[in-house]
Amino acid sequence: MTYERIARLAARIGDDLRGNRIVGLSVPEVTPEVFPWREMKAPGSWAPFETVFRAGPVLLPCFGNGMAAERRIDAVRVLRMLGADSLLIAIGCSALHRRCEAGSFVIVDDHVNCTGENPLRGPNDERLGPRYPDMSAPYDVGWSNGLRRGASSMGLELRGVVYGRIARSGTGDEIAAWTSAGIDVAGGGLVDEVVAAVHCGLPVAAVGVVEKSLTVDGNVLCSSIPARSKDYGRLAAIIDRSLLCRGGMDDG
Repeated sequence: MTYERIARLAARIGDDLRGNRIVGLSVPEVTPEVFPWREMKAPGSWAPFETVFRAGPVLLPCFGNGMAAERRIDAVRVLRMLGADSLLIAIGCSALHRRCEAGSFVIVDDHVNCTGENPLRGPNDERLGPRYPDMSAPYDVGWSNGLRRGASSMGLELRGVVYGRIARSGTGDEIAAWTSAGIDVAGGGLVDEVVAAVHCGLPVAAVGVVEKSLTVDGNVLCSSIPARSKDYGRLAAIIDRSLLCRGGMDDG
């Protein structure tokens, strides 16, 4: 989508969001009932977002992880034009070793893109961001610390992980190669939104729940317990607590 089109989308919904602190939210395709926030009535359409939640003084324009990549990228850029503080992403993922049990919670410290796909492929509009953004530290330390404090206040631990974006379930040799590369958990999403956020200068952080654990032959471990709606509810609660902890606005 062009810069002009993104600017028009931001202007159209901006009047209904103005005067509020804004934090973007990307979540799995789960029922809205698992979220602790009140859904705001749309004036017409919240596009490119699916909905907007209110968490006290904070508005959370929300889009699903399962939306088409182009729409997710557009949503990130609209957030930036709206003056959002950050983008917080909640994901489901698969663990590649036994250190991350199914049902446990993780925070993404870094990622490896194993697909070769890149949302910045093609001509670059400098008004949206630089041709080659610095991806050396894509996940914002302050916001990640805020999420850790939110989890700690609930008695939960967020294990720091490296996320691997994969196009499909791997063979045994591929899984072994991924773990050798330092990848702890894997899935098919996350990276597009993160790259787009870094490109346009929007701080981003990501938390996840381990949905299953894989062995090196690609099978699900017998001890694996699929993630349930309550696990995603806890992810939402971690994000909610982090907003109360100043939303990661400091680095302490």
